[in-house]
Amino acid sequence: MAGLDLTGRKYLVTGASSGIGQAAAVLISKLGGRVILNGRNEERLAQTRTQMEGEGHHVMPFDLADLEHIKDYMDLCLKADNTRLDGVVFAAGVGGGNAFRAENLDNVQRMMQVNFLPYFSVLKACSSRRVLNDGGSIVAVSSRAAEKPDKAQVGYASSKAALDSASQVAALEFSKRKVRVNTVRPEMVDTPMSAAFFEKVPPEQQEEFYPLGPLTAEDVANTIVFLLSDMGKKITGQHIYLSAGNDGRPIDFLI
Repeated sequence: MAGLDLTGRKYLVTGASSGIGQAAAVLISKLGGRVILNGRNEERLAQTRTQMEGEGHHVMPFDLADLEHIKDYMDLCLKADNTRLDGVVFAAGVGGGNAFRAENLDNVQRMMQVNFLPYFSVLKACSSRRVLNDGGSIVAVSSRAAEKPDKAQVGYASSKAALDSASQVAALEFSKRKVRVNTVRPEMVDTPMSAAFFEKVPPEQQEEFYPLGPLTAEDVANTIVFLLSDMGKKITGQHIYLSAGNDGRPIDFLI
């Protein structure tokens, strides 16, 4: 379908070594796009690369928690083939947490250090035409927790809410360049990061909670690519909730 054709476009995908980031990178390649694969583990990024179609992709490992050098890393992404980006998929992140009485400042700071501050730095870089082409699209992976947090999620939920708020501000500021900025807010996704949930909760309870079936990384990637493509060219500043049919009950209903 022409509206989903990403041929000739270049995207940075963070967290591309597994889960949602990996699924997004693979799907972008199938639609003709070129991808800069970001993550901390070069070997796992190389495995993602073997699943992709087409040419012009680059494996470029970097720990985004190294905030001081993100600008330098973005410059390297441009120099990989001497072209600017047409979009970014920000799928890097960590989960976990504790109840307030057991939570500590170090863990909350770690959540912000990984889930939000690198995204802020990437957005700042993309505010320049030198980095991101006009008409580009940025999509970040948020969470239902940004709006509907559960118990023991103060650090995680706060970091995702910050990501969403920054996206709305960027959407307003970047619109004059026809650059769109959106997030997706999935329910629990069947990825390595949430393996404990899917191992602990029996399939019949999962079906009760998610009548459309649990979300997969590919389900989320489909929405991401829609927002990257021309089919989403009039959508910006939005948070797309992927409910899988959940009626709003908290995750701890099942735990």
